[in-house]
Parts: sequence; C-alpha cells; structure tokens
Amino acid sequence: MFLPQRSPDQDWFGVVIAIPEPWVTQLTELRLRLGDLHGSRVPAHITILPPTPFPTEERAEVIRHLREVAKHHRPFRVTLKGSGSFRPLSQVAFLQLAEGGAECTNLAEDIRTGPFADIPSRFPYHPHVTLAQDVDDPALDLALDIGDTFEATWLVPGFRLDRVDANAMYSTMALFDFESASL
Repeated sequence: MFLPQRSPDQDWFGVVIAIPEPWVTQLTELRLRLGDLHGSRVPAHITILPPTPFPTEERAEVIRHLREVAKHHRPFRVTLKGSGSFRPLSQVAFLQLAEGGAECTNLAEDIRTGPFADIPSRFPYHPHVTLAQDVDDPALDLALDIGDTFEATWLVPGFRLDRVDANAMYSTMALFDFESASL
C-alpha cells in the first residue's frame, strides 16, 4: 500500500465507504488467501479519499467539512459485479461498481473541496474494491477470475473517516450518515 510522505505534525486521513457483512469478511479472507497481506490490516472498502497527509491539529476542521458534505448526499445503492485490473500501471485486481459508481465519484469530488481542495491526487479517481494488490501475476489472474463470479448489493447510508497509522492499519475516527435514510 502506498502512503504518501507526511511530517511529524500530520496524520494520514482516509475516507471510505464500508462494505457490510457477509461480504467484508468474504473479501478480506479472499485477499489473504491470494497472498495479499494488506487484507489483514485494511478491511475491504470503497475508497473515497485515499490516505492523505493532513495536519493533526486541523482534525476538527476535517470533521466539520465531512459532516457538511454528508448533508448534501443521499443514501444510494452499490452493486459490486465484475472485475478489473490497473495493470500494467499497478499490480491491483479489483471489483467493479456496476451500480453506485457515479454517486461515489460525486462524493469524492465534494470531499476534495474545503480543507482537501489543494491536495494533489496520485491517480484519477476510480471507485472500486481491491481484491488483491502487490501479488504476483498468477494471484492477480485468480483474483480476476474469482471477481467475475462475485456479486453484492447494499444500500450505502454514509461514509467514515479513518486514520491510517505507519503500519497502514486503518482505524475509524468518525462516521457520517447521509442526510436522508430514504431513497
């Protein structure tokens, strides 16, 4: 997992959409079986904002910003179906969002305003769920084959802010529910 440089007065903050049970356990176990040890530290999720260095003392500003963003979004349905890869750019196999991708993109764009407005992106945003990363080609090929048979659908009620430590372990800092619980 790539973690950008940060200074001692910064934390890595990331924003994710959680994947509910039973799928989060299934996907985490799959990552581990494929030899991707990141799966033991990072539960399966949809990244909205990857780990980003941000001044620790400005955490309250980040939380206020994310609370405001959540007010302007509604719950939406996500369907994971089909697989893809970022090869040759990156050794990553992933599940595609057959439904909910546009909503994730809009959410990511809104989050990248305010305190996150001037933070550069390493890659263009592409909503997905990682199946395997930094494993050999046979493991990635197997992940893609398994991903082609996987399907999950759920209603996304909101997102969460995570702190990522130096060992790339994610821990939840705050949860943000969307404004309305109905579609």
